[in-house]
Parts: sequence; structure tokens; C-alpha cells
Amino acid sequence: MGAWGVSIFEDDTSLDWIEDDYTSGGVEAVRGALTAAVETTAGDTLDYDEGIPARVAAEIVAVCFGAAHPEMGTDNSETLLEHIDDVTQDRDLIPLALQALARVNADNSELQELWAEGDQSAWDAEIEGLEIRLRGLT
Repeated sequence: MGAWGVSIFEDDTSLDWIEDDYTSGGVEAVRGALTAAVETTAGDTLDYDEGIPARVAAEIVAVCFGAAHPEMGTDNSETLLEHIDDVTQDRDLIPLALQALARVNADNSELQELWAEGDQSAWDAEIEGLEIRLRGLT
């Protein structure tokens, strides 16, 4: 089993998405991950494999628009800022990130369900912090 934690840099699946999809796809990967989560209908479960990229993409939006997690290290910020010029040209990503984050944290999200079985309070605090940072950008 890989690493699993509330921070995107503590989770192997998140790190893989950053390394593979975000590095090569840039803003299109961000938009695609957010859109995939938002377009999952409320009656359907948002799969883990769609929830992780959406959550990471929302964090990338926050970082690129100047709202990084206060405990994010310089190396991690630099990784997420790789495509800053392209990301910051599209302010529509901010409300899209908020919508995707709400979907990731909904009751019928596999990622949320997994955290409900584990450290729910840490997950809730991390997601709430990201939401607050994103809302501060609107």
C-alpha cells in the first residue's frame, strides 16, 4: 500500500497525478480534473480516481493564485507553480475549483467516504482550509 495522508504531498496517488498529468498537461490537466468531478452527477458516486485529481487541481489553483497552504514548503510550491502563467490566465478556474472541492467532499464521494472511516477531523480541516483559501480569491 502506498502513502496516504491529508496533504497532497503525503499521498502517492496525488503525487503521481502531479508528476504525470499536471507536469505534461498543465492547465488543461487542471481544468479536466476539476470538470470531471463537477460533471459527476449528484446521484453517482465520485470515484477515488476522479476525486484525487480534482482535489490536487483545486490546490494547484489556490497556489497559483497566491493562496498556498501556510505550511507548504518552497519545493512543493515550486512544483505546483510549474504552469502558473497558464493557470492564472483563467480566473474561471477558481469557482470551478470550489465546485469540484464540494463534490469531492460530498457524501457520495469515495474519497470522503474513505476519510470518514479514518481521520475525519484531519480531512475536514484540510478541505475546509482549502475552501477558505479559494473563497478568498473570489
